[in-house]
Amino acid sequence: MKTISNLKTDIQNAIVSLIAQENKMNQDYKKTERLIMEILNSSKGLISIDANDIGEFFQRGEEIHALDVSVNAASDSRMKQLMEKITGNAMSRKPYNRCLVFFFLPENHPMMLEELLPFSNWIETISGELMIKWGMTTHPLQSLRAIVLLQ
Repeated sequence: MKTISNLKTDIQNAIVSLIAQENKMNQDYKKTERLIMEILNSSKGLISIDANDIGEFFQRGEEIHALDVSVNAASDSRMKQLMEKITGNAMSRKPYNRCLVFFFLPENHPMMLEELLPFSNWIETISGELMIKWGMTTHPLQSLRAIVLLQ
């Protein structure tokens, strides 16, 4: 009999496998697979993303582009800087209409609600219809980091 933990692992592996298979033509599919597992395995999710979220969100047969960006968490304009990096990297991946963003916050530098404004402004700059999911967790590093999956 499988435990709940084993079932969770099976579901995560199935989702990652499906997404990786869709990206076989993309030379970065291993990076995409690794970043998806990092999101799924984040244990301290303040706003969690699970395997069902990912499995239901992305279109089957479509390529997924993965970005991994970070900035110094002690910076006064850290979210603005992070969003500038995301914008610069996402430009070459257009067009996309699905975006999953997962933030990793330092445990000792929590995010204030007003810091989400650059993220909200970025969403508004994307032309066309955009579906977005986002989440966040804490981590022990001194960086503000985001994993972004675009399709």
